[in-house]
Amino acid sequence: MEGKHSICPAVWFSGFFGLGAIVHLVRLVLRFPLMVGSYEVPLTVSAILVLVLGAFSIGLLFLGWRRPCCSKKEGSPQ
Repeated sequence: MEGKHSICPAVWFSGFFGLGAIVHLVRLVLRFPLMVGSYEVPLTVSAILVLVLGAFSIGLLFLGWRRPCCSKKEGSPQ
C-alpha cells in the first residue's frame, strides 16, 4: 500500500468545525434570522460560535499536521 494516503481524523474534524464557523460567519455578514421554536437566536451567539469553532478548527489542523497519527504503525513491514 505504498500509494495510499490517509488523513488523520483530527484534520477531518478540523474541516467540520471550519465549516460550522463559515456557516455562522455567513449568518453574521448577511444577518440571517434564526428561529428555534418561537425564540429568535441573537447574532451574538453566532459571533461567539465563529470564534470557538474557528479556534477548534485551527487547533485540530495544527494538531493533525504536527502529530501525524496515521503514518507508519509500529511493527509494520518497511
